[in-house]
Amino acid sequence: MMKKKSSTARLLSAAFLLGSTVCLALYGWKEGTVHPAVEDREDAVSEDVNREAGAAFATEYAAEDGQVNHENAGSETAEHLPLTGETDCFSYEELPDGTLRITGYDEEKNTQDPYRVVIPSMIDGRRVSTLGRECLGAPYAGDLLELTVSDGITTIEEGAIENASDISLIRLPDSVTFIDEKAFWRNESPWPVAIACEDTSYAYTYAAEKGYACQVMEPVLPENAFLDGYRTGTTTDIPYFAHVRTEGEKFDYITIEFRDNEIEKRLEGEMVYQEPNEFLVLVLDKDRKSVLQRIDSSCLDADTVAFCGLAGVSCQNFLSLADWNFDGEEDLCCFRGRFGTGAASFSSLFVYEADSGSYTYVPAFSGIDTPSLREDKQCIYGFSRNGAAEHYVDRYEFIEGQLVNVARLGQKVTDGNAVEITDERLLNGTWQQYHRETFYPQDPSAEEAWMDAYEQSERLYVGDGYWDL
Repeated sequence: MMKKKSSTARLLSAAFLLGSTVCLALYGWKEGTVHPAVEDREDAVSEDVNREAGAAFATEYAAEDGQVNHENAGSETAEHLPLTGETDCFSYEELPDGTLRITGYDEEKNTQDPYRVVIPSMIDGRRVSTLGRECLGAPYAGDLLELTVSDGITTIEEGAIENASDISLIRLPDSVTFIDEKAFWRNESPWPVAIACEDTSYAYTYAAEKGYACQVMEPVLPENAFLDGYRTGTTTDIPYFAHVRTEGEKFDYITIEFRDNEIEKRLEGEMVYQEPNEFLVLVLDKDRKSVLQRIDSSCLDADTVAFCGLAGVSCQNFLSLADWNFDGEEDLCCFRGRFGTGAASFSSLFVYEADSGSYTYVPAFSGIDTPSLREDKQCIYGFSRNGAAEHYVDRYEFIEGQLVNVARLGQKVTDGNAVEITDERLLNGTWQQYHRETFYPQDPSAEEAWMDAYEQSERLYVGDGYWDL
């Protein structure tokens, strides 16, 4: 049972709240920050005083009221909330324990730095404890790139970043003790955001369990000791941004992203279309955790392929593990992003060589458009197109250790709504036309008549075993 405040305390609290005007200034992180969870401002002394007062306030109510039930943190109805309010940028409400929940953020009112937003630990003398459900952006926070949660905040509820479409980094302090399973989801799926935190914190454990990348500036755990050697890119001077660990069957892998959001340029009005970035993978010995191999741009054909300037790529989707050459060993596939309208995507492949105990680059794979592993057919498909009416499927196989393009199937819609199929295959070392046929719609006057011809062409290969459209 929660103890009630005295009537005197209630009157004082109400008078204080009604007579105060909340004004919040958002500030950007300065260069040379020692750790993302530590604030570095000229008024640090006064903020420490406010934080201590807030901590004392929280301690008092925690002792009286007990622990907050996080599972029901968002279920309070309006009649249970004695206070709601709004600052220049944030709206909030009071929780039963006297602390505040951030309920909204209005980006249009942020005239100082909409790219780096700080959630305050105190508002008008009251401690902020919670980031509420879908609180960032109403209806959107399209400029928000980096979010800093101030020390003292403990709880982050579901969908907190739902409306922040470009957010890439969230700095969390040690005080955070509960993060909802879907706190960092957008559009009903996990968002590739990096979490900046101490590697001894709850946030670090949460990130590791959920597969989020972490930014660790001052590593404490031995597992992060390697970071001291990778503070800038191996082929660029882009700063370390985040890393994620992947456990494989034979080795462990660390994917490191180097990235610069170029916020200072944005504040000066310069358009930034693609943040400079670079990626690398460290192959680790499972027992000793020592680095056995480094895979980065220097391993590639530098004239045509590099792990730099990759659009839509993050620590979470850069590396994948699978047996691409069907020899029973895990290989490394490095995603290089989508291009054009998004229909084309490319990756780079490194296959494991048992004799050398290391990974070898496969140049031919880097030219495959949208590669797809087909274990059932022991091959790799590539999908490409030449406009909306002309599509191709290429088949690749590993022959004597070399990746070879062995067949191509073309589907082309003609002006008369017919569909022309051309099947070419590498037979006895030479390319030959294996099959060619044109399919016509049964009703040429029908709307989208070509669809009927297209379906006829695909039925040709049902059960074929070679192609699978």
